[in-house]
Amino acid sequence: MKEGNYIVGLDVGTTKICTLVTRADAEGMEILGVGTTQSQGLRKGMIVDMEGASEAIRESLQKAEESSGIEIKNVYAGISNGHIKSNARSGAVGITSGIVRQSDIDRAMESARSVYVPLDKEVMHIIPVEYVVDGECKINNPVGMRAMRLEANVQVITVGSNAVHNLARCCEMAGVMVAGVQLSPLVSAMAVLREDEKQYGAILIDIGGGTADIAMFKNDNFLSTAIIDVGGNQFTNDIAVGLRIPVEEAERLKKAYGMAMHSYASDSDEITISGSNKEGRKILRSLMTDVIMPRADELLRLIREEIRNMSGYEMAPCGVVLTGGVSQLRGFVTLAQQVLSMPVRVGMPEGKAIIDKIKSPIYSTSVGLAMYGQKNQNESSIDVISGEFGSMKKWLKEVVVKVFRSNRN
Repeated sequence: MKEGNYIVGLDVGTTKICTLVTRADAEGMEILGVGTTQSQGLRKGMIVDMEGASEAIRESLQKAEESSGIEIKNVYAGISNGHIKSNARSGAVGITSGIVRQSDIDRAMESARSVYVPLDKEVMHIIPVEYVVDGECKINNPVGMRAMRLEANVQVITVGSNAVHNLARCCEMAGVMVAGVQLSPLVSAMAVLREDEKQYGAILIDIGGGTADIAMFKNDNFLSTAIIDVGGNQFTNDIAVGLRIPVEEAERLKKAYGMAMHSYASDSDEITISGSNKEGRKILRSLMTDVIMPRADELLRLIREEIRNMSGYEMAPCGVVLTGGVSQLRGFVTLAQQVLSMPVRVGMPEGKAIIDKIKSPIYSTSVGLAMYGQKNQNESSIDVISGEFGSMKKWLKEVVVKVFRSNRN
């Protein structure tokens, strides 16, 4: 098997770093190995300690190499933080030949790109939503159509100028090259959204340790995204403060006993908090729920506001698909249905290639990155995924070149 057929997805999150090694063939994707480690050097999706982040990435890579037997040289990485923004834009061009060609689409997209971007931002993706030909809307592919004027309605996604540079540098410090970078909620959607949801309209909400990532889809197109700087780590910190325990113990208790609603446990249920003595101390489980539920309600209300801003209540009749670690809290789906007033289900990687070890919402991004990498292996597939999922191959190459130039100086 050629080396190029091995595809590695690297999910660099605030709480965990996951490396997924896969092999692509004519029948699809085969899972070869996975390496997960506790994250370091990140806060709310942003790298704040290059040495700590690169060391955690290196540890995850080593675990994945040991479990797969494959030496990892290139990875597809995901990125998500509160500095990423999505804005609707449009660009228009005249069609001098009378027939729309791919070059005309490229010009319309470039026209949409010609917007003011702050100096501390970079354009990460330009994702077409629809084309308008001589006033006729909702056209997916105008190539070959007779026209005098072509408009491209797009979503322009911007990211902090240093965010991708720092991610690429950390990966290089860990010993691997970055073959591609994608916005995490877009690739998570590849792994968990069903075809009817993408077609009729659904909202993906990926709640990790540091952020809640929101992305809306309809008519097989990405429509908009928003990222909220609240995630599972805030739940953990609240538990630590409220119960006066170390953060590590709070995280353990959250994963083992956390609930977002009181109705999921008896008022008399007790849990044991580990302490310096062997027996520890016992508390009512409901006390931890008293801490978690207000934070969960607050987060869901912030999400509800973003859904309203996206016109999600009109555009997404299939409702919400929750993924990420917080989606596993008992009662969270029920609370989400109550606060959001929409259908809600938990989404996780599915399909014959998905093994039991990664059949969990916490692996949605890494599986999606591997799926993106598989599509991106063939140059001919880039135009396809740049429509729905926004390829940034050229821009990333420029970033990586800057990284290595800075290393030589």
